[in-house]
Amino acid sequence: MITKETILRQLSKTSNEISLKFDKLYSAELEEIAEEMAIHYQFLKDVIDKEDQTIVSDADFQAALLLWTALNTYLSVVELFRRGYVKEPPMLIRNILEIICAAYDIHLHPTRLRTLREKPKDFDSKQSIRIAKKINPIIAKMWGMLSSHYSHVSIMHTVPHQSIPLCIGGLFDPANQKVSICGLLAPINLTLDSLGSILELIFIKCITTPRFWIKETGGSYAAIIPEKNRERGKRLQEMMRIELDRI
Repeated sequence: MITKETILRQLSKTSNEISLKFDKLYSAELEEIAEEMAIHYQFLKDVIDKEDQTIVSDADFQAALLLWTALNTYLSVVELFRRGYVKEPPMLIRNILEIICAAYDIHLHPTRLRTLREKPKDFDSKQSIRIAKKINPIIAKMWGMLSSHYSHVSIMHTVPHQSIPLCIGGLFDPANQKVSICGLLAPINLTLDSLGSILELIFIKCITTPRFWIKETGGSYAAIIPEKNRERGKRLQEMMRIELDRI
């Protein structure tokens, strides 16, 4: 029988047990994520807490706050993920992508900030997606896929009409969930890279050595993938290949 004690046990005991098991198996991946997040948090803190705010435009100040919110939401994604939730993080990832696109949009078009403040119903974040797509097409593709498959009801929300095992809350089965875990680690990492890329471009004049952009002849910037991030992607691909071969 499912009782209130069942729910409370999930919240206070089972969820913690799952996260401890997850942390033990994926400590290296979590450390990489935490290291990257710390870099972004510190940079944004320096902007938001800058003593001389006259050198930070209102649009860029608000963009920094939006990116801070995106990072906090991202932290909740990691928290859910390590507690055994695999369908819920993609919904939040979609929201993160929308937030970072809005930050870039407001940086690029300060008048959009006035629209957001004075006529919030007229601020269409889909327009922000289209604008950010010009410098990072992957964001738009991820946002569209997550919208179709996770945020909106889709085939992902159905199962065959037969008796199936049910779980209350998160579930962590190291032996049988490796494919889904590896599959979710990829967009989780890609989202953090996208956030870092947008953050750098917004505040490119304040960054001595950009990691996600290279200055070209003429003063424009071209997107690049840092070697460390590239190697991380290769490791995830190899992890996924190994697990698929075992099926």
